[in-house]
Amino acid sequence: SSMATVAGYKAVLLAANAFHKFFPMFMTAAGTIPPARALVLGAGVAGLQAIATAKRLGAVVEAFDTRPVVKEQVESLGARFVGLDVSHEEAEDAGGYAKELSEEHH
Repeated sequence: SSMATVAGYKAVLLAANAFHKFFPMFMTAAGTIPPARALVLGAGVAGLQAIATAKRLGAVVEAFDTRPVVKEQVESLGARFVGLDVSHEEAEDAGGYAKELSEEHH
């Protein structure tokens, strides 16, 4: 869990460095630079940390996960949840982890 937190944080820092644009919105006399948009795939420990880090850097964040139960956590961090129309039983195993979806969801 602690290493996943570090991984989520570091992933956003590496992405911001590779992006070659500003993450936050800037308004200057020369014009406005819109904020970066970020899509985080997976809302586990690493994904939630990535969402929080990208938001703190000023990006507009969306997050995808197959598990509908993480929607509230994603939205509590200020991101927009992007999900599939699947049931709780289809999306999660008994331990709460995401499971592989059937072919009909591809």
